Amino acid sequence: MPVGPRAHARNHNPPGRNPIWGGPVRRTLLASAVACAVSLTVSPASQATASAGCQTRADARHTDWTGMHFLGDVVCPHNTGSIRVQSTTESSVNGQIAFSPSWFVCWKRGSPYQGGDIWYYTQGDTVSGSRTAKGWGYLPAAELASATHPVPGLDQCTWS
Repeated sequence: MPVGPRAHARNHNPPGRNPIWGGPVRRTLLASAVACAVSLTVSPASQATASAGCQTRADARHTDWTGMHFLGDVVCPHNTGSIRVQSTTESSVNGQIAFSPSWFVCWKRGSPYQGGDIWYYTQGDTVSGSRTAKGWGYLPAAELASATHPVPGLDQCTWS
């Protein structure tokens, strides 16, 4: 039979009760999980619905590969796909968006794509083109789950 503190603790607990995860430790973990969930909930004051399925985040900060800073973004569900260097279908692919939803920092007009000419500037989840550009580029509006384009609450790109 094993001897030592673990064997001793194990022998003094009722069946099915773990001495490490039971009692006060479990209550502390539960309280921590609840506090974490509450902190992840966005308050109505900091969240505004931009369009069906999209949310604005006024305090989000991003810096693109050129060093340009962006304050605020819109988070939208979308189809996964290619990020293009420029806002045209002929432009080379610079990255991929593999996860949804994603954030977008601004929009600009570009070549027509599935009935619209709005493109959104973001950073892809992977880099597949120029390593220097770090996956930054454009996704066409038709790929976003938004009823309105451009998405309300999102600024037009300053260079457009």
